[in-house]
Amino acid sequence: MRLAFFKRFLELFYNKIRGIKIHYRLIILFLLLSLLPMLVTSIFSYQESSEAIYNKINTYSTQVVNQVSRNIMVELDRLEYDTIEIGFSDRVQDVLLNYNKMTEWEMHNAEYNINNTLVKKFSFLHDVSDVLIYTNDNKQILAYGDTGFKLKFKDEYLVEYLSEIRDRDGAPVWRGIDSRDEKHMVDRVVKDPYGIIVGRAIKSLYQGDIIGVIMIRTNESFFSKIYSNIDIGDGAEIFVMDSNGKVVSSRSPTIPINELYKSVGLVENIKVSEENLEDNTFNMTIDGSRQLIAYSPIKHAPWYLVSTIPYKYLNMESGRIGRKIIILGLVCFVLAALLSILFTDSISNPLRRLIRAMDEVKKGNLTVSIADNNRDEIAEVASNFDVMVKEIQNLLQDIKFKEKQKRDAEFKALQAQINPHFLSNILNTARVLANVQKADNLESLLTSLIELLHLSMDQEEDFITVRKEIDYLKNYINIQQYRLYNKFQVNFDIDEELLDKKLPKFLLQPVIENSIIHGIGPKKGSGIIEVKGIIYNNKMLFTITDDGVGMSKETIYQVLSGDDSHKGHFSGIGINNVQERIKLYFGDEYGIEIDSFEDYFTTVVITLPVST
Repeated sequence: MRLAFFKRFLELFYNKIRGIKIHYRLIILFLLLSLLPMLVTSIFSYQESSEAIYNKINTYSTQVVNQVSRNIMVELDRLEYDTIEIGFSDRVQDVLLNYNKMTEWEMHNAEYNINNTLVKKFSFLHDVSDVLIYTNDNKQILAYGDTGFKLKFKDEYLVEYLSEIRDRDGAPVWRGIDSRDEKHMVDRVVKDPYGIIVGRAIKSLYQGDIIGVIMIRTNESFFSKIYSNIDIGDGAEIFVMDSNGKVVSSRSPTIPINELYKSVGLVENIKVSEENLEDNTFNMTIDGSRQLIAYSPIKHAPWYLVSTIPYKYLNMESGRIGRKIIILGLVCFVLAALLSILFTDSISNPLRRLIRAMDEVKKGNLTVSIADNNRDEIAEVASNFDVMVKEIQNLLQDIKFKEKQKRDAEFKALQAQINPHFLSNILNTARVLANVQKADNLESLLTSLIELLHLSMDQEEDFITVRKEIDYLKNYINIQQYRLYNKFQVNFDIDEELLDKKLPKFLLQPVIENSIIHGIGPKKGSGIIEVKGIIYNNKMLFTITDDGVGMSKETIYQVLSGDDSHKGHFSGIGINNVQERIKLYFGDEYGIEIDSFEDYFTTVVITLPVST
């Protein structure tokens, strides 16, 4: 069913195409052949270049994010090491173990000594703003920082943070903070309002139990400076986000710090990507804009360094390439169209000239000639057309000549017919008298002659059956045997399937007559004539062979050319007349051939098409 439908579709398409002129079909074909590969190549190139650009930016952004993440982890390592170094220092250990036993002066002196030590450590590291130590009673020791703007946390925040730190049992706890989590005697004006803090429980070197907590606060700008100058594309952003979706560090005012990121689903998609062990990139729509997301986990803290790159930027280079491809395609289209018209004209114009010449020939003008001297196939067709027209002219002349010959032959055949009705009536009277007088030989002779006259008087049929032609031939032979006193004998061997086939009448009699005149007649003694007929290769073949004296080449030529003027002919229709009629009726491939060997035999072969 589908195959039939497909064939029907192809047939309709083919008929539709055939309804368009060749000139336009060729233009369409040339344009399709030139544009389709170019279109496929352009689309493929655009897709490949777009994919290459995407992969390149994807790889680049991943590498950048991973490198920045490693840089941040280096700083986090350093700060975590500082918490360990400070927490396990002798001064801090001694203060925390004996803090409740100290007098106020000893407390102040201990804080001063710790601060003095840390000033030397952090004086050239402007990223650390405060170092705080808390006892197990949550009493604060300012180990390092601005005493005029002493850092204090709001009570509920401090209690919750200290509890988490102690629960982590010595593991570092990182957080992002801002002024909303702090309380000050005087508002900070110049100090960075955003900070990142790491806290760690301090354990006793001797007993291993928790004896306090250390916190180091660093300005958020210290981390954002690590990636602030990195350019990964127009509209792209880089920021640090914790596992809850809160922004820890950002270089852009459009991404506020210590606030949940504007797209809540971002952190969830990151977690899903991590669980599925996928590449650290995925696509996501943020604020209606398609974005390429690249992230890198920051192992020391439950944070992620995230970059967002708008697809608008990703497609910018692809769009530029696409525009160039379109311009190039339009130029190629115009060139292809011009070349198509040029090449099409080289085909269609000669065809038009050929069609016009054919129209002239159709009107009967056989003097037309194209005379295309080029060397392509159309020129060859035009040359063959000129030859064909010339051949038609020659054939028409031949036909006119042969028609004249045919009319002459027919006229001669009519002239050669024996006095039909008058002789028939006289011979009938003689036959009746011979019958009355019991003259049997005379009656047989007259009967054969009357049958010949009846066939001669039949003007309506040009073709008769082989059977009828043989009967006519036997009547003629009977007359000749009486005339020559039974000097010859005729044997017939005709295929049964041949008897009902048709041939022109009076075709075999002139050949038998030729055998009698030129073969048997001059021979001393009696002779034999063999008449055979067969069908071979869809042709009728008749062979008439006599064992007479044979014929010379000159005699054969005279017989075939009509120069044989022997007076013993029965009807005046010679072999040349038979030859002409065969070729007029059936063409030059049919006719008569004579083969003779003097003093021995003569064979005449008649070739005719099978006709019913």
